[in-house]
Amino acid sequence: MQKPHPGSSELARKALRWFGRLYGSLFYKTEVYGLENVPQTGKVLVLSKHQRNDDIPLGLSKALYHRRMDIWAIMKDSLAAPIFMDYFLKCGGIPLNRKEPRKSKNDLLFAKKVLNEGNMLVIFPEQTTIPYKMGKGRPGGFRFIVGKPEEPLAVLCLGLEYKPRGFLRRTSFIVRAGKLRHFEPDMDHEDFLHDCMHEIASLTNLKYPFEQGKKSADLELEEASI
Repeated sequence: MQKPHPGSSELARKALRWFGRLYGSLFYKTEVYGLENVPQTGKVLVLSKHQRNDDIPLGLSKALYHRRMDIWAIMKDSLAAPIFMDYFLKCGGIPLNRKEPRKSKNDLLFAKKVLNEGNMLVIFPEQTTIPYKMGKGRPGGFRFIVGKPEEPLAVLCLGLEYKPRGFLRRTSFIVRAGKLRHFEPDMDHEDFLHDCMHEIASLTNLKYPFEQGKKSADLELEEASI
């Protein structure tokens, strides 16, 4: 049986912010653009490119935490292992079993809950880490969490770009926040996500090479089947 999420901790979030700022200053030269597009209150779904493990601490401490602290993020389930003593969960992490998403039903329902309570939720639509190129967006998680909202849902695309600059030079880290979008109740999830993937690629200075294909049921994450 899945154990309940322990909830977030203000102390854990502040510790993550402190670590991210220190680590980021030592190893990265950071630029941030479009931060004014990030709403300071209300429920917002952030769709971001997943380049490397540093994405979450850097993206939060160097960008999003400057606007608000009530941020949750879908993360790989290995970070919820007992050895980490729930720290990443208390930072706002919500684990996802990438290989068998249906085993994460309770956690995905919890993600929907925190979003609908007026928080910010970050998800990585590729559902895996793919550095320096775009992977195909997988609509199942997006569809499951968004559902059919009663009112337009604010959606923000975020690009995280890394540029290694040579030996003993800090890596360039560029954060770009796009203009706020809204997912309407009558919109198609896959069409909307496909447009967002192109925007994420542009914000990350990459190309999205995938065409919009035939609609898929994506049974692994359909609410009716898990």
